[in-house]
Amino acid sequence: MKIKRGGRRLINDPVIMIRGLIVLSLLFALSFLSYNIVSPRALGPDLNNLDFNEEKAYFFSEEELQYFDDEITSLLVRTRFNGQMFVARHGTILYHRCFGFADFRNSTPLTHDTPFQLASISKTFTATAVLLLHQEGKLHLDSLVLMYIPEFPYPRITVRHLLNHTSGLQNYMWVLERSWTQQRMPTNEDMLATFVRQRRPLDFTPGTRWAYSNTGYAMLGLLAERVSGQRFPDFMRERIFEPLGMTNTFVYDVHGEARPELRAYGFRPNRGRFALIDDVNHDGVMGDKGIFSIAADLYKWDQAIYQNQLLSAELWELAFEKTTLQNNNTVNYGLGWRLQTFMDYRIVHHPGRWNGFRTSFKRYIDNDATLIILSNNNMNIASLVDNMQKIIFHKELTMVPDAMLPAEEENGQMNGQQNQ
Repeated sequence: MKIKRGGRRLINDPVIMIRGLIVLSLLFALSFLSYNIVSPRALGPDLNNLDFNEEKAYFFSEEELQYFDDEITSLLVRTRFNGQMFVARHGTILYHRCFGFADFRNSTPLTHDTPFQLASISKTFTATAVLLLHQEGKLHLDSLVLMYIPEFPYPRITVRHLLNHTSGLQNYMWVLERSWTQQRMPTNEDMLATFVRQRRPLDFTPGTRWAYSNTGYAMLGLLAERVSGQRFPDFMRERIFEPLGMTNTFVYDVHGEARPELRAYGFRPNRGRFALIDDVNHDGVMGDKGIFSIAADLYKWDQAIYQNQLLSAELWELAFEKTTLQNNNTVNYGLGWRLQTFMDYRIVHHPGRWNGFRTSFKRYIDNDATLIILSNNNMNIASLVDNMQKIIFHKELTMVPDAMLPAEEENGQMNGQQNQ
């Protein structure tokens, strides 16, 4: 068994490896014979080369490492988890493993290189793209959107309103389901044209309330295109993914020449089996969802933020500040990030849910811990996130019995389609 510590040393212990394989084999045999489990702690592409901060590195004992391995594996096998699970803390990768299938139709096994639809984790990237344009002076967060999209029909909505979900825009999915009649999938421009044509009223005055808005982030995807002069997939690849070495991350573009085949597909349980969830019209709109990635790349994303890459330290902190409404009440959402606390420690995160994909990306920024869960069989992962947090922070919870870890948030159901 290979264990990465502090990004430097590798420890090989054949006794621990054999013991772990025996335990895994027994669990595997007793649980489900056809289930696929991929390479314990295989680190994935280029993950060994991450630039870790040696001052933060903490060396876990063999007993501690074995505890994480045993507890997490037992939990995932018991819950029949299908996807990628990743845990890191203090510069040490504690767990990185794949379970199950990328495609249930032909039992294609998952690997660490299999990209998953991130669903609304995509919003963290879309927000960063807009902040990057702000940093370069190409737009301003408090400018009106119509300065950059002249036909935008809402003269009081600013870029910041879109970023922090206080715009009052109606749900574009609901609107398109009732008005889109063409055979092709709509684009972000088509979505905007629909709002322009129908003059949909706002649900509330911008800045006065908070309401989770996929429409706002779809508009931000279009805004990034208009301001940069590039298509959203190209801008994200050239300005974010490639500079950070995120080689298995891309914007899923149904309007492109070809759709990547080597990826995970979304499924839902159906009469004891799993049924494929096909692309729907909403998949033509990008920015609120649509980015595919792997756990290893998301960890690169996580580490890049710690190192203030792409954005200045001040802008990253701004992204993690609570939203303040006009009545001075605050909301636990920043600019593209949900906000939580645990024992007065900060957590910035985002869950995701779309067409069979359930995802969670949690950054415990005051505890130097990262939890990444990517799944594709429509399994509700809220309780899994809760149980994973109890394992990761078992020592803290033992020392402070009354401490409560934040529950995973589940919302965003809309007319059969789910996007969080």
